[in-house]
Amino acid sequence: MSIRTQLLLSYLVLILLLTAGLWAVADRVLENMTQGNLKFSEQGAMAISSADFQTAQKILTAYGEYIVKDKARDVATELAHVLAGRKTFNYKELRRDPKLRAIALQTIFTPQGPAGYTDLYDRHGYILFHPDPNVEGRNQLDWEKQFPETTALIKRSFKEDNVSGYFTFFDKEKKEKQRYSVRIHVPGTPFIVAAIVNIDEYFLPTQRRMQKASKEIIAQADQAIAKHALEMEGTVKMAGLLAGVFFSLVAGLFGIYFAASISRPLRRLQKGVKEVGEGNFAVAVPEKGAREVMRLAHAFNLLGEKLSDYIAKRDFIRDTFGRYVTQEVVKRLLESDEALALGGEIREVSVLISDLRGFTALTADMEPAEVVTFLNRYLGKMIDILTDYRAVIDEIIGDGLLAFFGAPEPMEDHPVKAVACALAMQAAMEEVNALNRADGLPHLEMGIAVNTGEVVVGNIGSERRTKYSVVGAHVNMTSRIESYAVGGQVLIGAATFARVHNLIDLGETMEVKLKGVPGKTTLYEVTGIGAPYDIHLPERYETLTPLAEKIPVHLQRISEKVVISETDAWIVQLSETTALLTLEGELGEWEDIRLLLLDAAGQENPERLYGKVTAVKPGDGRHQEAQIRFTSVSPQIYPLIRAAIGLA
Repeated sequence: MSIRTQLLLSYLVLILLLTAGLWAVADRVLENMTQGNLKFSEQGAMAISSADFQTAQKILTAYGEYIVKDKARDVATELAHVLAGRKTFNYKELRRDPKLRAIALQTIFTPQGPAGYTDLYDRHGYILFHPDPNVEGRNQLDWEKQFPETTALIKRSFKEDNVSGYFTFFDKEKKEKQRYSVRIHVPGTPFIVAAIVNIDEYFLPTQRRMQKASKEIIAQADQAIAKHALEMEGTVKMAGLLAGVFFSLVAGLFGIYFAASISRPLRRLQKGVKEVGEGNFAVAVPEKGAREVMRLAHAFNLLGEKLSDYIAKRDFIRDTFGRYVTQEVVKRLLESDEALALGGEIREVSVLISDLRGFTALTADMEPAEVVTFLNRYLGKMIDILTDYRAVIDEIIGDGLLAFFGAPEPMEDHPVKAVACALAMQAAMEEVNALNRADGLPHLEMGIAVNTGEVVVGNIGSERRTKYSVVGAHVNMTSRIESYAVGGQVLIGAATFARVHNLIDLGETMEVKLKGVPGKTTLYEVTGIGAPYDIHLPERYETLTPLAEKIPVHLQRISEKVVISETDAWIVQLSETTALLTLEGELGEWEDIRLLLLDAAGQENPERLYGKVTAVKPGDGRHQEAQIRFTSVSPQIYPLIRAAIGLA
């Protein structure tokens, strides 16, 4: 049976009961009932009106906030388009531009008329455009004592984008009212758009009309009740007390049953909706009751199933996509349509580049599947650390990693975070190499560079293939710095050092010539960082030990992974990480070399040792002395080095 049928039958039954009961009621009872009905009618109408007022105020206020935010975004977008490409801004010249003024100063309307306006100021508070020309050129912070609420919003807008909030003001009649303000940065400029409205203008006119309509409805209800009482006055005379009691009991029992048949399923639905709101999408309610209630319960259960299915698919997409794109970028793409647009912004970030030393030579004789397993062990550990430190992994190029800190979400301490991450990666190499030794795989050495500076960060590519990446001179400079990092070393540039110098343990400092950078560049080795990270790399035995017998080697100079010359050399002093050689021929600082150890018969050892020249000075006669820092040592040669210096 439908709700309509139940209500109709219930109404007919109640009318019959009331009609029978009225015969047993005296004139005074009728009068009291009439007064009670009038009072109940007025209270009910007032309660409904009050609820409607509040609902209308919430809806229209939200609508007003949306209009203001939309207007602020539109003005900021138009201004960004007009001012695009400008590097400097002449305020006087900008004020003379009528087109710019028309964009910056716009009136915000409601259906009843003007409700607010937009203006423009810079990130120091100076007003560029304002509806009142007398305040243009002044600083909004000058009125901080008079308008503390407004000034607080302005100060927040200097550091934050998309700031909004309310503040009070007094109208011409000295009545306290509220204004709503939204402040949005104009991309690529130092300016901020402010959209300000009298939020009351969105709901007061509607409330006035509702109040008027409510009064009319109450008056009509009063007239109807009074008319009905007069009509019934002559008929309610004859019912007896017993009949009245009887019919009252029957009506009460029926009312209880009727109310329960309607309210019980609705209460179950209410409870189910609450559970869905708390995240339990698997909740189901019994499909019982009137036909419409059954349909509503069935639709609610279907909604829960669809929501559960949607959440499962969303999580699957997020997890799958997150294996190819950093989680922060995945979140941004899934939650914002704007994040898919091609384009970028200038942002200061800290770039981290790491690379394994001699990886190609170490894996030359390995099977492809073994190389992938070997590499994935190393990359898996490094990627876990980068993710823990909130890095965006830009590239995985073979055995190299490019990551950056400070985008897409702002990160104030990104230089510190990047250096701590680099140290954590170097510290984790001990665990990676322990697993490699257990599987009979080669020992790995990694060099890392960190550099801080402004780059272009954003969606780069085309509509068919897009990548969230960074480009710029500081990315290239980080790559240059990384080429000077030997195995187990973390090198940072001057900009990064300036931001972290009071937190780090400093190793050696070097002056190098970077390709494409004029003059010499100072690089800093980091060996540890203090609280809250407390990461310190283990000390290496680097004191050179003179050898009782020189070790003969063939020295090959390498440029762009190609051997460009070869000469004889002898190792005269040695440590775990460095060697001092004498050699014939020319050799330059920071060149990459490969050493082939010779046995007593002059035959080359098939194992290789790679290094970088850190210092060169004249020796005896036609010989030179060169200090070499090892970048890659094969597992078979490493025990020979330790034995030669007495550590075996």
